[in-house]
Amino acid sequence: MPTVELTLSENRLWARSSNTHADLPPSVTPGSDGTTLVVGEPLAPPSITSSVTQLLAADRIAYEPGMPTPLDAISAVFARLLADLRVHTPCERLTVICPTEWGTRRRTTVATAAHRFASDVVFEETAIRTVTAAERNRDRRTVVFEFSMLATTASSVIPTHEGLRVEACEHEPNLAAADITADSPAMAQLRAVLDRLLDGKPADSVLLVGIGADPAFLELFGATVTEICGPTAELRTVPSADLARSKQNATSLYQPTLAQLPRNEWVQPLRERAAATQPPRSKTPLYLGAAAATVISLAALGGFAVMNSGGDQDATAAAPTTPLAPPPQPSPQLPPPPTSATATADEQTIGRLRLQIPTGWHIKETSTPTEQRLELVPDSGPRARITVIQQPIASGVGYPQVAANLEAQMAARPVGSVSELRRDVVYAGRSGLAYTEHPEDGSRVDWHVIVEHSTQVSIGCQYQTGGQDSITHVCTDFATTLAVNP
Repeated sequence: MPTVELTLSENRLWARSSNTHADLPPSVTPGSDGTTLVVGEPLAPPSITSSVTQLLAADRIAYEPGMPTPLDAISAVFARLLADLRVHTPCERLTVICPTEWGTRRRTTVATAAHRFASDVVFEETAIRTVTAAERNRDRRTVVFEFSMLATTASSVIPTHEGLRVEACEHEPNLAAADITADSPAMAQLRAVLDRLLDGKPADSVLLVGIGADPAFLELFGATVTEICGPTAELRTVPSADLARSKQNATSLYQPTLAQLPRNEWVQPLRERAAATQPPRSKTPLYLGAAAATVISLAALGGFAVMNSGGDQDATAAAPTTPLAPPPQPSPQLPPPPTSATATADEQTIGRLRLQIPTGWHIKETSTPTEQRLELVPDSGPRARITVIQQPIASGVGYPQVAANLEAQMAARPVGSVSELRRDVVYAGRSGLAYTEHPEDGSRVDWHVIVEHSTQVSIGCQYQTGGQDSITHVCTDFATTLAVNP
């Protein structure tokens, strides 16, 4: 059975299993029927969405008529989280990295909810996990500051023969990071917290969690650290998302085995595409291994494959015979929208993917689905396309290797044709890589790349500029139904 680790704060929840990770607000809001709870809505006023983490010590949440308990709310959050992670319940173990200041009542509520989804539930303080993540286990003493929306917690962590231990903890419920400025009362309050915590004892490092690496803030904070801890104390930030560890270990060097398909596939007939295709560059041989004797499978790595439109007059171009051949120029015009009959949602298994065809969409007839590439187009309406590309990768290969490969290929593309690669982007309940491609025909392709069960899956949503409002929700709903079989 799988294991899951999650980091729980007031405004965010990060989680990792062996193959996937997720990121969502630990929030609830009442459903339209007044009894169900909707999970994961943004915590933005003036909405009535509430942070479950903030309300764990309450008796009830004031959502009439149901008046749910915090136990009901955190259970709903866990159910949504495990569904996003594609983890079947009960899982073997659920490790909860919780705020260090939490007492018995909050832990008991979370543990009761977690036991509904896991055989074993383990708690670990954020302060201890932060020291581990920052690799400061050998410090004589490490100070960890945890910043929430309105409060600040400071803890000192020391090593013992039984492992790391929280030596002392100071909690200030009315000290927000945003209030800490030069010569402000909050600055004096922060200095007093650190003074009380250490009480003259040395500290080798100070770690900040729950705050970005703002240079001005770090300079201000660093002056206080130097004043109290001395000039040798190191100050650094630790992203909260890094506290939930990934169980994957990348033990093998990942080499790219995928190549882009011609981008003019969006509009041009086969004969015109063949005439426009340029010969491959000799400087980009990306074969798997130095002595590869055959061309490796040419499914596209994340993006660099542009999806076909709904027009069935387009034929599918064959992939180039050398990886990363220079892309031909696309035609400047889009084909007319399709006019075929509406279809109903259809679940299919293709390769290692299990997916559901959206209502009103179909597999493109002129693009026979393979175990590497699938294209979906709407039966009628706007010109758009969803492309799904899958490729098996070596066991142990994770997002760092895939991201490095994508960035290497992006560097060879024309300036402005693709955006920068974005990491840890949550899409349809999964956290992965993302970037945007801008073909010269004026369309736009939003690419999302995930890695699950030793399979790299790239999902591309292509639409005309300005048409995202009617298309992107279809892409997101489709991606939510997609599952990777082990």
